[in-house]
Amino acid sequence: MKSKVFITVVLLAGFPLGLIAGGGKARASLEINGGLSLSVCSPGGSVTNAGAGGEALFHYRFAKHLGIYCGWGYNAFRNDYAPAGYRCDFEETGYSVGLQYKRRIEFSNSSFFIRGGFQYKHTEIEDPSGELLFDTTHGPGWQAGCGVDLPLAEKWSLLPEVRFNSLPEKEGHTTTSPIPDRNYFSVRLGIIRRF
Repeated sequence: MKSKVFITVVLLAGFPLGLIAGGGKARASLEINGGLSLSVCSPGGSVTNAGAGGEALFHYRFAKHLGIYCGWGYNAFRNDYAPAGYRCDFEETGYSVGLQYKRRIEFSNSSFFIRGGFQYKHTEIEDPSGELLFDTTHGPGWQAGCGVDLPLAEKWSLLPEVRFNSLPEKEGHTTTSPIPDRNYFSVRLGIIRRF
């Protein structure tokens, strides 16, 4: 029993050191990104235009090319909403967690990455006056993306990325009509700080 406790304490104490050490290369990083969200065909025609959003992500590399990421994001659209009969504000907030594969491009100091994972998001629809028409609980979805890591300095990089996001149809609290699937591409530009 004592040996299990000792091993657990050593592992927990060593984890922060792994964030800084890790073979002379930074293992952890913080990313802030933002950009356009471009909707694709969705049942019901609920989301039909472009929007914008941003997110903050924490990354931790646990193998040479593989790491995890997690964070929080926000997206906003102004689109036609069939049950209301006019344009409304769609606001989507929530969490994401997933895996990222990153590899340096030969003969360059840049890297490419692909990432994909799970989303847990909440959607609200408001009319132009701000009245809440639709509200969901948090629900599951998925995302997949790719991009390039362009170093700016030793610990700073620029990250252009294209990502596909999918959230299934959800029932709401304030209307009887469910919101259709929300499927959209995000074109993002981020900045990352390694530590």
